[in-house]
Amino acid sequence: MNYAARPIKTEEQYNEALALIETLIDCEDDTPEMEVLELVSILAHDYEQREHPIENLDPIEAIKYQMAELGVTTAEMAELVGGKSRLSDLLHKKRPLSVRQIRAISTRLDIPADVLLASA
Repeated sequence: MNYAARPIKTEEQYNEALALIETLIDCEDDTPEMEVLELVSILAHDYEQREHPIENLDPIEAIKYQMAELGVTTAEMAELVGGKSRLSDLLHKKRPLSVRQIRAISTRLDIPADVLLASA
């Protein structure tokens, strides 16, 4: 493998990096290919952060998304946050999340607490 590491400055270079990542994604651990994969991934991530930043996540949308992704039921979430009516208020943005709820939701849904804090 012959790869010259360089910062990604254009969309064309970014697309080339993505293609390289795609070819290396299944490489073995502790190999030169894995080192290249890690390096190119870091460079691509840096470019994405600069050129395609993700807007701040809405905490409630993050909760709804993770519930769907993880198959968490509304009954399970209601138990987690203190009941059905409290869950309804939270999901309809009628009340902010408490610190206890943020901890529980963060743990159960694997959402960073700082994302959830935006609703508190």
